[in-house]
Amino acid sequence: MTPIRKKEALKADLIGLENLLTITPEDPMATPLLKSRIEELKKEIETLEDKPPITPETEIFFGQGAVIGSDGIEATFAGKILEKFQDMVTNHFAANFCGGLHKMGRRRGEEQSKLFLTALPKGSFGLQLSQPYVTDFVLAGQLTQTMEEITDLVISASTDDQSFVDTISHFHGRVLVPLEGFLAVMNNSGSDCKIISGTRKTALKKEEVSAAYQRVLSAQKDEKTTNFPGLFGGLLLGSGRFEFTPVGEKRIEGWVAEEVTDAQAIEMEKFAGKQCEALMRLTTISFRTGKQSFSHELIDLKPIQALPAP
Repeated sequence: MTPIRKKEALKADLIGLENLLTITPEDPMATPLLKSRIEELKKEIETLEDKPPITPETEIFFGQGAVIGSDGIEATFAGKILEKFQDMVTNHFAANFCGGLHKMGRRRGEEQSKLFLTALPKGSFGLQLSQPYVTDFVLAGQLTQTMEEITDLVISASTDDQSFVDTISHFHGRVLVPLEGFLAVMNNSGSDCKIISGTRKTALKKEEVSAAYQRVLSAQKDEKTTNFPGLFGGLLLGSGRFEFTPVGEKRIEGWVAEEVTDAQAIEMEKFAGKQCEALMRLTTISFRTGKQSFSHELIDLKPIQALPAP
């Protein structure tokens, strides 16, 4: 059970006991026990609020469509949902924490981000995905963050174009494909959806699922390579993220391109804090309303002696 659901269950128990205390006549034995249990519940809730989740865990609940109440779920639907969600998590994890993400082929971080179906929580019919045996708490924290951000991405897709534009700019373009697939599976089945990951929670009615799917489906991608003169802020070899400030523009953050080797990335790192000309792949995602999101991939760096005037 995710921390959010556990906290909700504890709060429900607390409210019930507090109501019971107000209507129960004073009793020398029962009243102190009741008050003691109330204090225990309050402390448990405070502990959950103060501590970040230890186990990377997501619960996805479904209503209507592909499920029969809390009794069953279509096997093919469940299989497709699990595949698409795992792909989103692995792609986002690899892009943020594993030093690069290729457009095709095997991804770094697949083993570290592998999730297991560990429970079928009831309410409506649910699927619980987690890593049940945590041995590396740094890795667990990174994976928890990844799953929370995937939940945020689904929320933004269901909200409006601006929210989605603001959120998708922090994701590698390769996450967009399984996101579309994830929403397509639910949309085609007419299912409601509730997702709980770490400290994030969202509930989408089938109409909101459909709106999110249409928004992602309508997104048009355009790629081009561009040269930018500016100041190279450096890159992180572990995550493959870089910073660059073009002349007269705001700072750019992005990923090192998939074709850049580890050796080339190490050479790029030496240009940190220096004036450079950066060759980047600019990806523009456009929506029907005219909103646009931009992402940058660094392909090459060349040092220059002086920047042109702003």
